[in-house]
Amino acid sequence: MKLKIHASPKSLIYTGNHPNVPTEIIHYQFDQTETIITDSFKPENDKNHYIQVVGLNDIATIQSLKQYYAVDPLILEDIFNVNQRNKIEIKPNYIFGVIHLEYLFDDSIHSDYMSFLMFKDTLITFHESHPRYLVPLTDYFQEKCSETIDYILFLCLDIITDQHIAVYDKIENNLSEYEEQILESKSIEQESFYGTRKHLLKLKNTVYPTLEQLERALEKSVLFLPKNKGFYDDLVDHLKRLDNQINQAREMVRHLLDLQINNQSNTMNRIMTTLTLFSAIFIPLSFLTGFFGMNFVYFEILAYEHALAVFIGLCFTLSGFMVLLFKLMKWF
Repeated sequence: MKLKIHASPKSLIYTGNHPNVPTEIIHYQFDQTETIITDSFKPENDKNHYIQVVGLNDIATIQSLKQYYAVDPLILEDIFNVNQRNKIEIKPNYIFGVIHLEYLFDDSIHSDYMSFLMFKDTLITFHESHPRYLVPLTDYFQEKCSETIDYILFLCLDIITDQHIAVYDKIENNLSEYEEQILESKSIEQESFYGTRKHLLKLKNTVYPTLEQLERALEKSVLFLPKNKGFYDDLVDHLKRLDNQINQAREMVRHLLDLQINNQSNTMNRIMTTLTLFSAIFIPLSFLTGFFGMNFVYFEILAYEHALAVFIGLCFTLSGFMVLLFKLMKWF
């Protein structure tokens, strides 16, 4: 029996779903006087650098960053493996992070992936396709930029957090609509509801790990400068508040699920009650029909002139009595 072949450690294999996106490097080199845009990893001295790498299928081109930046091969492997968990790893000279995110575009929720490397004077972000959610950041470099690299990372994380807040607001509106549907029509669109629930779980699995890892990185890494501490404190506060709101929304989802199940159960109970009442009414009628339909040799009542009218009257009287009895017993 042949064993399945697995990739060996440090193997650079792109595992995403965008193999046809060409690799593009957008390198912003900036200081207090100017911003220069190039298409290679080569840095210019005495400047800060933000490098955006779009498309991860050209492994050789991306691997060339090792000529200028000392990156562990295992970290490079994680960059191409887009199935990594959300994390922020602290290395001696840089920080590596992975973020799976949700964002709004054309009023619909989309999922994306971003990893980053932050050095003292360089921030590199990696994307499978053009990051529509980071347009405000690239617009930021159209003007003179003199900020430090940890502040540029803050801008990235702040933009992503704002997107997560927008996604949460949409999910919250959807949940409010589902609640109205359940209370008014006693039912909801299950496919749409479970899609919203799925996005909420994704948002939870993104926000909380990012919050936890970021707090740890702020405590242990010297790459975050004291002058920008206030910005990161504000970001952490937003993440904590968003995490609490997501927890509340999850409780609301459970409540809506319970309410939906109760509505379905009540509907089924009403149906079974109706069927049971009809059955209970027709049981004695069936008995009478069977009794008077037996082939007795001597059955004098059948010879009575008004026997049919008496029998029909008896059936209606018995049915009315049973309906009245069920009503008094509050069975319906």
